[in-house]
Amino acid sequence: PRLLENRGRRLRIWSAACSTGDEPYTIAMILQKYLPKMQYEIIATDIDDQVLDKAANGLYHAKSISGVPDEYMQFFEQISNDTYQISDKIMNMVKFKQHNLLKDPYITGCDLIVCRNVLIYFTDEAKDEIFMKFNKVLNKNGILFIGNTEQILTPKVFGFTTIKSFFYTKE
Repeated sequence: PRLLENRGRRLRIWSAACSTGDEPYTIAMILQKYLPKMQYEIIATDIDDQVLDKAANGLYHAKSISGVPDEYMQFFEQISNDTYQISDKIMNMVKFKQHNLLKDPYITGCDLIVCRNVLIYFTDEAKDEIFMKFNKVLNKNGILFIGNTEQILTPKVFGFTTIKSFFYTKE
């Protein structure tokens, strides 16, 4: 709800280090369910072209979606005994791009950045640089959501305020 306050435009959401697309597709399903008339852009990036190709195909093994709530299964089509395809409607809501968090320019004008469970693989110096860059590209009051194995110990240093565990807002 915080993201919708004072928004007269579309939301821009960046799923950084998205791997096989689980997070950006989940975000798209949630938005489609609760805010079907809202305008939004979901950009999903990863450094690995192979996982991006898999994500863009939107194919998931039955085991990997076994925990998906029934209300979201409407966004999947069973194409074989053990394979499901994300619906075209959801697939079309997400744009996949290759991106290196350490080298490439960042996506600007973001309202929400989701970057979960990848920062644990970076040095402290690299994390600091990434947090500064995330802050720079977030809109005022934008939100950064990181993984539960990650935490910003001194959010003020990077221009963030803690909303709750693993959720930070740009000051």
